[in-house]
Amino acid sequence: MNRFDEASKTWDLRPASIALANACVKNINEVVRLKDDAKILEYGCGTGLVSFGLSNDTNSVLGMDNSDGMVEQFNKKVKDTNFSNIKAIKHNIDNEELPIDEFDLIVINMSLHHIKETSMFINKAYKALTKDGYLCINDLDKEDGTFHKKHNNDGVYHFGFDKDKLETSLKNSGFKIIDYKIVHKDAREDREFPIFNLIAQK
Repeated sequence: MNRFDEASKTWDLRPASIALANACVKNINEVVRLKDDAKILEYGCGTGLVSFGLSNDTNSVLGMDNSDGMVEQFNKKVKDTNFSNIKAIKHNIDNEELPIDEFDLIVINMSLHHIKETSMFINKAYKALTKDGYLCINDLDKEDGTFHKKHNNDGVYHFGFDKDKLETSLKNSGFKIIDYKIVHKDAREDREFPIFNLIAQK
């Protein structure tokens, strides 16, 4: 069991988790225009705070996560709410592919820093998007490793992201940058950590 399996049990009770997800959903709704029957993927979905925020009566949402506990909690919420257009499955981006030309929007909220090879994820996301599809990255601005200090940075491969370097990586994969802004500031360790929301289009 990894720490996210254990954390999944109380994830939805954490004000910080809810605030981050709400900020991500809010900016997507303001910037992205999706067709009514859009197919959405949330990668690193956790318990589905973003997925449920984006779900409506006409679209479909798939969550993917490498934590058994997170997937279990996500699907328990689906069952409890009787949603029929949303579900989560376990997936490991390091050794599994994503379906090609499948999604109109891919969202990754506070999970990219847990993926060692970010360019690999970006390339797979690009291939998984439909024509003119969107990739939304919600994550930490560049920091010094303090954010995950209490977890000894376990499973953390990036101490946030430099805006210019991340945008260059996206452009190198074929994306064009649509929007970038700081949407939230997470207070911990006696300081505030800016959280950016970057939206790119295929």
